[in-house]
Amino acid sequence: MRIQAKFGLAIVTLLVLVVFVISFFSIRSTSQSMLAQMEQDGKAICLLLVQSSSFAERIPGQVEHVLGEQMVVEARITAHMIAIAAGPAGMVAEDINAILQNITETTVLEEFWISDETGQVVYTNTGVDFVFGPDPDEQPQAYVFYQLLGQDRGTVIQQAEKRELDSELFKYVGVSGVDHPRIVQVGYHAGILDELSKDVNMQKLVDELTGEANVAAIWILDDQQNKLSASTQPVDGIGASLSEEDLALAREAQTSGEACSYNQGDVLRVATPLLDSDGAVRGVSLVYLPTENVQSAIRDSIMRTIYLALAVVVAGACISFLLSSGVTRPIRRLTAAVEAMERGDITEDEINRLSGNEGRDEVAALSRVFAKMAAEVKAREAKLKKQVEEMRIEIDHSKKERQVAEITDTDYFQNLKQKAREMRERKKEQG
Repeated sequence: MRIQAKFGLAIVTLLVLVVFVISFFSIRSTSQSMLAQMEQDGKAICLLLVQSSSFAERIPGQVEHVLGEQMVVEARITAHMIAIAAGPAGMVAEDINAILQNITETTVLEEFWISDETGQVVYTNTGVDFVFGPDPDEQPQAYVFYQLLGQDRGTVIQQAEKRELDSELFKYVGVSGVDHPRIVQVGYHAGILDELSKDVNMQKLVDELTGEANVAAIWILDDQQNKLSASTQPVDGIGASLSEEDLALAREAQTSGEACSYNQGDVLRVATPLLDSDGAVRGVSLVYLPTENVQSAIRDSIMRTIYLALAVVVAGACISFLLSSGVTRPIRRLTAAVEAMERGDITEDEINRLSGNEGRDEVAALSRVFAKMAAEVKAREAKLKKQVEEMRIEIDHSKKERQVAEITDTDYFQNLKQKAREMRERKKEQG
């Protein structure tokens, strides 16, 4: 394999390795961060449930308390009005009842029940004949007001409950009379309190949260792991029932007093203990959070990372090609010169190009040294060729002399030489 290919392959391999390592840790960190964020969201939802449940429990009671205090004021005013109307004003019962009727028609008050000293109702807007008695069996709701006959400034604020007359939910407040021992009671239809309790309760809150903010289902359990409320329509059936793992997670949160979670399949479960005002665990909220969105985001992140890795590898390959070309070009030139020198046909131009390399790297230095060596070898080779040529000429001359000597030293050549001499002498004598 050529050095340029090796160089480029090394750079690309290093880039792939670096991109893979960075991508692996980046995706892993992103996944853990997203799951941790989901866990925090689950804990926040559980905390919201805790606070909302406490709020939902308090609101109806607080509203009823405020309403009761207001009704006490109304009952006191009514007591003073009766004292004036039945006393100095000298009004008869029909006129007083007409006033009471007008008040109920123009205000939220529903009923007035005002008795004499025996408990017999003498003033009312209802037209119903009624007598307050002390027996709770006969009057489960009204008997508590009988005590006001023996009190000077007594007050009875009754919780809203169904009355024995018609099973309607009413709230009653009574005070003692001002002018005589009597019961002054005002009544308010408490249907709005019932509606408020229905609107502001844990079950409704659980159902409204289900399907929102990636919440698939919610379970609220008491300290005995009995269901207090649960999502009536869980998303895709997630959390429709509690598994053994869910109950174990709830027990862990209840025992530790801290939020716990575990991821199973495509659902993250988060359990958070519900604490009362004293800090004691009174239950556990269990929230189911699908991780499909997180996994989709992770897959998108992986694909983006792959595309980025491919882009980096392609760019790295191009850069490595350019770099390797720049690095290996003088090496290839030097290699070609070495091969030419090996063949014995290196030229002066090649030697001059190598010796003219002014770079400061090792290859440039090696080129200059090789050029110097090649020039010396070429000069030595030329000198050797000249010496060999001279030696060849001398050898040829000696060979000729030796060959001539070999010819002239033979008997045949001597005989011919003798005959030639005799012929020359005979010719002179004849001449």
